[in-house]
Amino acid sequence: MKRYFHVATLVAAAGFAGLMVWMGPAQAQAPIPGKGAPPAAKGAPNAGKGAPRPIGMEDGLTYFQTKCMSCHAEQKAKATTARKIREMTAEQIYAVIAKPSRPEHDQGLTDPQKQRLAEFMGGYTPLGAVAAGNPSSFANRCPSNPALSDPFQAAAWSGWGADASNTRSQTAEAAGITAAQVPNLKLKWAFGFPKGITAWGQPAIAAGRVYVGADTGWVYSLDAKTGCVYWGYQSSNAMRPAISIGPVTGRGSSKYAIYFGDSKGNAYAVDAQNGELLWKKKMEDFFLARITGAPKLYNGKIYVPVSSSEEWQSGNPDYECCTSRGSVVALDASTGTQLWKTYVMEDPKPTKKNPNGVQLYGPAGGSVWNSPTIDPVRNAI
Repeated sequence: MKRYFHVATLVAAAGFAGLMVWMGPAQAQAPIPGKGAPPAAKGAPNAGKGAPRPIGMEDGLTYFQTKCMSCHAEQKAKATTARKIREMTAEQIYAVIAKPSRPEHDQGLTDPQKQRLAEFMGGYTPLGAVAAGNPSSFANRCPSNPALSDPFQAAAWSGWGADASNTRSQTAEAAGITAAQVPNLKLKWAFGFPKGITAWGQPAIAAGRVYVGADTGWVYSLDAKTGCVYWGYQSSNAMRPAISIGPVTGRGSSKYAIYFGDSKGNAYAVDAQNGELLWKKKMEDFFLARITGAPKLYNGKIYVPVSSSEEWQSGNPDYECCTSRGSVVALDASTGTQLWKTYVMEDPKPTKKNPNGVQLYGPAGGSVWNSPTIDPVRNAI
């Protein structure tokens, strides 16, 4: 069997997330940064036997809406708005709400609850992930970073669906493996995301490299044969969608870029060779906007689907629901310039007040969760 990169699967366990790669036949594994699950943080929920379920980041939104929204709502703005808070890191938010000198932030929350609130509002990023995920301290740094060859001259996978039609399949020739050979694959190497809890997005594979990110906010370029790390880019926010790779023009020496979105509604283009940021654009001002579907790269444009986290708490009687609107944004892939934006829903208007006296809005919603499919014949997505 040829030594092509064959299958990549994201895996997650308690306190650990990582990438496992199968090749055939098996060879010596590369060092594994962040090997094993990190110990439970002091005071962390579910650290002992018989404890209740771990407090998840989705609980952080509940805490913010029920304990903090009355002061930080956009419409009231008695204090820093929720939108501004979402621009802070989890560490910055936690440092503020955990201060004994700021009793107004206590609100009866335990320290683990404050941690989850900070992680959610900070972009779903686990506390401590920014420092822990820096590849400068990894044992398996690649000894060099050779020039990137044409990503599409050999076996490759870009984006969620691998092509404009989102077929999510390839020919045996394009993949370098047949369906009958899949049962013969063996573990080649594994890569752990330090402080990672959940890994959602599938990697892009091109030019002998793997591009992958996780909820830590870090996006890495790995060698597909050994798992060594070429570089890491820190977006500060959880990265959920699949990554796409394609050419860029007019960006100096940059020839190829990787494209992805984050949990705060930002879209990125990062140099595929060295991990340098080419552009970063905010897709939506709404404070709970996020990108969960993979941006679609096609013909020099990147089409970004926009969703939100508002649906999680739409039944909360203390929340002014609902004002989020799903949309699709078209950007120039080389510059990030917005070409157009289309909302799924019309602009929400005040409707009535609920029994708690909280103003409600509508119509709203219509989050675009999926990666767009391109129809070049009809010039439509």
